[in-house]
Amino acid sequence: MKPTCPSCQNKINNRDIKNTNKKGIFFEVECPSCQTWIRLNKTLEIIKAAGISLLLITSLLNIFSIKSEYSLVFSTVGFVGIFIAMLITFFGKHEEIK
Repeated sequence: MKPTCPSCQNKINNRDIKNTNKKGIFFEVECPSCQTWIRLNKTLEIIKAAGISLLLITSLLNIFSIKSEYSLVFSTVGFVGIFIAMLITFFGKHEEIK
């Protein structure tokens, strides 16, 4: 799903993005139509990072068979984490940076 610029309401194609900034876990892009800098909502970005971290941690626990009796729980938590991160990536709202 293509993100929509909150300023000009145009759909942004990933191939059209020329300028990007990365500030910690926050990722900003410049709209190719109106040159407004936008990013995913900060709260959503933090939840997305937490979901990816959950997947990473639970995957490592399963790979190294740490507490193998909980591997089903680890797999379920990892699945939920990546599902949340994917939902936010595809359907999260972007905001204009002022």
